[in-house]
Amino acid sequence: MADLIISFDPGASLSRVFFTLDSSKPELLLMEPYTALIPKQSLLSYEEDAIGVSSPENSAWIEYNQQCWGIGLICQRFFADLKLEQPKFELAIYKTLAVVGAIAQKKSLANGASIRLGILFPYGEYSDRKLFEISITGALLNFKWRGEKRSFKLVEFVCRPEGFGLLSRGRTTTHNLRSRKVAVVMIGFRNASILIMDKGAMTSGVTEDLGFHKLVSSVQRRVAGQKPLSLAAAISAAGSKINLKALLPLVRVEDALLQELEIQSIKSAISIAREEYWAVLSSYLHRYIPSDIDEIIFAGGTAHYFKSELNRLFPRPEKISCDALEYLVQQEFLSEKPKSDLSFRLTDNYGFFSYLCKNSQQVVNHA
Repeated sequence: MADLIISFDPGASLSRVFFTLDSSKPELLLMEPYTALIPKQSLLSYEEDAIGVSSPENSAWIEYNQQCWGIGLICQRFFADLKLEQPKFELAIYKTLAVVGAIAQKKSLANGASIRLGILFPYGEYSDRKLFEISITGALLNFKWRGEKRSFKLVEFVCRPEGFGLLSRGRTTTHNLRSRKVAVVMIGFRNASILIMDKGAMTSGVTEDLGFHKLVSSVQRRVAGQKPLSLAAAISAAGSKINLKALLPLVRVEDALLQELEIQSIKSAISIAREEYWAVLSSYLHRYIPSDIDEIIFAGGTAHYFKSELNRLFPRPEKISCDALEYLVQQEFLSEKPKSDLSFRLTDNYGFFSYLCKNSQQVVNHA
């Protein structure tokens, strides 16, 4: 039995982690998605100058392979970007070390502890799982967390394509998975993936660079001075009808008349970008989702944003709701936070976490 079980979804808009120590109550850890290569002296100076006590996940930096990486919120001090062009598995190495370091600090986990790690990759990067396993196994044995040497043993590892957690726990239909042809459509910030399961077996999949960042970039080209994640959050909150109140955090000017003009300009940019993005996304989905599909599970924050359009795009197949799993996540982990799409974005990883806990010994042989 591993000392620590982690289920990690290294999303491009948010790093999402469920974990448990010694089969105790599961916990949720969230980290900003940024990574930045930072000079060690800059990080040491940051530690010396810090006022107050920040949570470990918000002051995360690691030293590995003679390089220092800031992870998450700390990166905003050092001109970080989302690095969407880099392979996900490469950045996931640094993010995983930071996740383990943060948990170890929060829970006083000693060096030498054993870890069972699960990670979700887009279908298009699923083939990188062996490279990641080799790299992270060695990295966990010898890295530094905020200047302190840490070492942990990876005793079990399993990687699954994004959407697997919903297949394993999210389906609410009475139909047996082994009698159905199912599509899991995962549309996140970075990309859009389609996973096809036929009678219980994964038969095909595809990933394209068609995540929400495409829509955000299109808006950025039309309006000035907007940061991608802040803009993404506002677009999402504004919804399909583009509620102007949700755009207020994006306003940069102080004059009331100019504020109105700026908001209208942003709204117009979002409206045009939505149409352009949906045209490309809907064409992609039609091209790769088989006509004989029995049911579709939509997942990811972008799918939540385009829920009505997606349902109209595929009227015939049964749309499987993950409402029960979403409600469970909201009640167990987010009850103190305002209702948002975060619970929806966490369902895939929570389903995967449940799978890891239930199948602790079997997963190793099928990773």
